[in-house]
Amino acid sequence: MIRGLQRKVPAPGVSPPKCYEFLAVDWRSGKIIRLQSKKRNSHAFCRLVERCLGRSARRKRRVIVVTDKPKFHTREGSREVARLLDRYGRRLKFHYLPSYSPEEMPLEEIWNDWRDHVTHNHERDQLGDLKGDSRRYFSRKARDPAGVLRTMSKSSARFRQKHTN
Repeated sequence: MIRGLQRKVPAPGVSPPKCYEFLAVDWRSGKIIRLQSKKRNSHAFCRLVERCLGRSARRKRRVIVVTDKPKFHTREGSREVARLLDRYGRRLKFHYLPSYSPEEMPLEEIWNDWRDHVTHNHERDQLGDLKGDSRRYFSRKARDPAGVLRTMSKSSARFRQKHTN
């Protein structure tokens, strides 16, 4: 690094505050449903699913959530998820992807792009600034739903190409 322009390096042992993003995308329209939470747990996941349910109730549609399978996304791993599934019955269905298969999860492309533009190589000292960057990123994405769908389709195209050759 150039003298006088050294980057700050966080000291080891200092645990910075965290914030988690939860995201869902309507695969037909490209509309983003987003939630920030201080914890990565079933409560935040259920709040996101309820937002999806509220949106689908207006259109009288069933919600099918395609998700990976951490414990807090499953009926067996979380009482809150079990109550949610019991409460909404046939209106809500979870489809779980196999473990360790990000290539089958189209939303991973959005997360990769988000990391490139928000969390990697930033020089933010305050969590609030980083949360603002994240909000602006998703606001830009929300203005281009077709672009969201194109980004998500990249992983599907790569997966199909890899498995048809």
